[in-house]
Amino acid sequence: MPKKGQRKPWRLSFVWVDSDIKGANAHDDEQGATRAALDMFRTARQRESELEITIENRDTGENFQMTTNDALTAEIKANVERVRAYAVNGADAGVIAELVAETETHLKALRGTGSVKLRTGLREELEDALKATPEAEGAEGSAGNADADEPVGPGGEVEAPGNAPLEGNIITPEMEALIARGTEAALEGINLGVKMREIGKTVFQIMLAMRKDSDYKGLPDLNAGAKATRDRAKIIYDRVSAALAVDDVDRADALDELKRSVQNKRSDVLVEYLRGLDADKDAGLEEVTRYYPDAAAAYLKAKEKETEENPASLTEAVYELYAAQDIDLPRKGRTEIERERRAAAKELEGGTPDESKLTPEARLENYFTTITAELEKAEKNAAKLNGTQKRKVRTHLQKLADRALALKETI
Repeated sequence: MPKKGQRKPWRLSFVWVDSDIKGANAHDDEQGATRAALDMFRTARQRESELEITIENRDTGENFQMTTNDALTAEIKANVERVRAYAVNGADAGVIAELVAETETHLKALRGTGSVKLRTGLREELEDALKATPEAEGAEGSAGNADADEPVGPGGEVEAPGNAPLEGNIITPEMEALIARGTEAALEGINLGVKMREIGKTVFQIMLAMRKDSDYKGLPDLNAGAKATRDRAKIIYDRVSAALAVDDVDRADALDELKRSVQNKRSDVLVEYLRGLDADKDAGLEEVTRYYPDAAAAYLKAKEKETEENPASLTEAVYELYAAQDIDLPRKGRTEIERERRAAAKELEGGTPDESKLTPEARLENYFTTITAELEKAEKNAAKLNGTQKRKVRTHLQKLADRALALKETI
């Protein structure tokens, strides 16, 4: 540390981007400058302002920029170590849940190039910290640690007080509230004997909210690709089952029916949600900014170049974001697909009122007319596909072409 009166060698230079206010202050060492920078970034988040900081050693010329992501990463890693310490020492589950919720907020605030990979890695560190036990910390590599990764409860998690699984699965207070709502809705449906199609949609809407707060490949786990996401949904069914009498066969059957209803409504609700992002652009942009910030940025960029014929789409920005991670979100719900299938079957089979009197050649001509019309629709939509989707469609078209050629050879 410099002697009293000596020039402090480390300088922190800053710019408040939204107001162009600039300044600098001196520090005795790099650690002191870094701590000051972290404090300033916390203030910036509270003010919802952008901040640029450079830390420099005026004696050596060494300098580096500190970004918002750097500051968030430092806080996240500090929280991860606190979570690990709490887990090892058996701290109250509520205390840990609050710290996890704070950390999740920081994780979602990460932005820009590389943020998805960074967020995924940090979240894995957080999940590892939640699994920490006194035995694992004190006897690393011992026989007592050999089964550290074995499931301890349903779905592989340890159930904390209040039925909130803790170890191996992050259950924030918000997630616990959604699980409780889902359980209540399911029980109400079973007890009242309402139509399971209706209650199934309600339950999955809650599960979708849970998926949006779950992670897979650095994105909200809309397709429930991660086991942790599926385990959280299972908690609802487990709690409903636990609330039913062991010998209540009718309600047990109703629970099974509810599960099928939820499964049938999943794609309907998800597609309705995704399309709804464009239905109200202001609310949609707020939703996309919160859960899919990279898609929001892509949308705003596309909006600068949009035309009346080719408007910017929040829905498509989200689809493209997931496609870039090789995640295929459904384009149509199960009900819509089934409705189209029935309509197509009716059209193919119905032809004209007197089709039963037509010759085989005339029937085929009707079928070919229908197929041609459908191909024309396909051509109009093909231009809207991204690279991954085009590859899948080409494969599908090739199979159809092969069948057409095979039919040709039989005639």
